[in-house]
Amino acid sequence: MKLFRKIRNFFSPTLEYAGILYEAGQFRKAAKILRRHATNPAACLTLATMYENGQGVKKNVRAAVNLYFLSAKLGSPHAMLILGNYMRHGIYMEQRADGALAMFEAAARKGLAEAQYKAGLYYLRGHTGKKDPEKAFEYFEMAAEQGFAAAQNKLGLLFAGGRGTIQSDEDAVYWYKLAAEQGHGEAMYNLGCMLSAGRGTKRNNKEALRWFREAAKQYR
Repeated sequence: MKLFRKIRNFFSPTLEYAGILYEAGQFRKAAKILRRHATNPAACLTLATMYENGQGVKKNVRAAVNLYFLSAKLGSPHAMLILGNYMRHGIYMEQRADGALAMFEAAARKGLAEAQYKAGLYYLRGHTGKKDPEKAFEYFEMAAEQGFAAAQNKLGLLFAGGRGTIQSDEDAVYWYKLAAEQGHGEAMYNLGCMLSAGRGTKRNNKEALRWFREAAKQYR
């Protein structure tokens, strides 16, 4: 089987082989193969990062951005997320909040948790217009259910304040705890506050202090 793979990759190099070369730091060889797979979103994405960082090719930001857009057009949620971040901060292109949100939402529809979280932030803070806590809640919930800690913390905040959803201290504690157990500092603090006040759970100052101490470690 190994011999067959070597023969196959000699005559028709695969994306899998390009990945092996990339991981081994053989960027020039990897780039040569990736160019042959220009209709593959993952190949475009990897090649884009190589042009952006000058790995095996001459650094070319314009080529990198074009490849990110091509990868996004071909359906890569990771390329959409990268472009959303660039539009958000005005990196390599004009700063555009509406364009960033469009990219985040496109990636969110593909199920990418980080994009769902960032789309939620845009609606929560009203970056493109009027704030929409209910829409923010929907996106945070999508990401939270995938285990994205920052989204779990935000979901807890919305439940605690009754923003975008019904007010529920019990649900707030539930989501804070999930995020805190993943090491999210703000969630640790929020959970400690709920425990010390006896909101949504039995009052427990000892446990609250433990979470406050854990939160403090995150900000040393």
